[in-house]
Amino acid sequence: MNQPLKTVDNSRHPNPAIRAAWQRGLDVLKPTPAQLQRGLELHASLLTCDNFGFMPSLWTAESARIWKELQDGEVGAREHHFLSSVARTLGPARDQAAARQFVEAFDATGLRCMVLTVAEGKSREEDIKRMAAYRQVLRVFRQRLTQAGSADEVREAVQLNRIAVIWSVNGPPIVGSLRDPDEELGWIEPWYNLGVRLMHLTYNRRNFIGDGCAEPANAGLSELGRELIKKMNRVGIIVDVPHSGERTTIEAARVSGKPVMASHTGAKGVFDHMRCKSDAAIKAIADTGGLLGVYVLPNMLGPNATLNTMLDHVDYIAGLAGTEHVAIGTDTTYAAPFPPGIERRKNARFDARWWGNWKPDNHPLPASDEASAGSLAWTNWPLYTVGLVMRGYSDEDAARILGGNLMRVLEANRPAEEVE
Repeated sequence: MNQPLKTVDNSRHPNPAIRAAWQRGLDVLKPTPAQLQRGLELHASLLTCDNFGFMPSLWTAESARIWKELQDGEVGAREHHFLSSVARTLGPARDQAAARQFVEAFDATGLRCMVLTVAEGKSREEDIKRMAAYRQVLRVFRQRLTQAGSADEVREAVQLNRIAVIWSVNGPPIVGSLRDPDEELGWIEPWYNLGVRLMHLTYNRRNFIGDGCAEPANAGLSELGRELIKKMNRVGIIVDVPHSGERTTIEAARVSGKPVMASHTGAKGVFDHMRCKSDAAIKAIADTGGLLGVYVLPNMLGPNATLNTMLDHVDYIAGLAGTEHVAIGTDTTYAAPFPPGIERRKNARFDARWWGNWKPDNHPLPASDEASAGSLAWTNWPLYTVGLVMRGYSDEDAARILGGNLMRVLEANRPAEEVE
């Protein structure tokens, strides 16, 4: 049994940004007092899990100083981007005021579990350094957060009133020398042993595994990709295809012998964006016993998107594939604004967005603050549950969508050889 949490109501939260986002969420949903109370009580009673997200991002005096020293020292923009992001990850573990904000942001969500992306898949060396930073944060906040690698571990964390953190990575640790399978696939099991439980096959661009969703060729899985999926199935890492192209997604579902996920995506039937999945892809993932988590990023949900638009995507996938195959994977977090005197490099040739092939013609909608400060804010997680209540979902269906489906997929991917 889950230990019930205190009902979260952020209308009086000490952080004015969290309080303002909550009000914007209420203004969008317009729940009756009874609907609001019922939704908040349900949220507190369930094993709620963000299927893909990030830890709260905060500035400290130290991380601001590191940022400025890197910039003043004319450190290259690429190195600056990596080192400063690691410094910000570690910030709450090294600053008492940031630690309080960090915990307050987590508490505002009422979450019991989250899938945390701990590496980008750009290189093994960078990935290990990022994993090490997150491991340090988990150690410092061990009374609030704990790494989990199975459904049993998640439930154990809930019993201790801690948030279970499941590790995910945005790409495979593939070298690309293509000389022998040990060189290409030998790091999959160490990744599992470190705690990685989900792994993207591709990001938006093509890699050695298959095509990403931003590739016009839509060429599908490579032969190495098929080998990788079989290795992941054997080792126990969930095949995750949120950034994969149409053919790569469908072919991955056909090759995998275990349930597949698209941890943070949307439905093309609601909005035709490169990051959304077609009906065929949704059905292919559902046919594996897998799930699709709906993100809360407004410019990938549709024009003028709000919390109601996100719920439209949930409704669409649930209607097409069933409530046992849909979840919520926000792809965001709470982020504090840049402090005074800290600016991004204005004239740097390096652009972190290039790696992801984020460009106007495949990502056309204008920026919106709806996820950073509005109804879709990460700290509004309890209102996501209120929205499901307002849409008529039963308690059982809400329990599946908000965490049960992830637990099922996680358990189905557990290696048979692992001792329980």
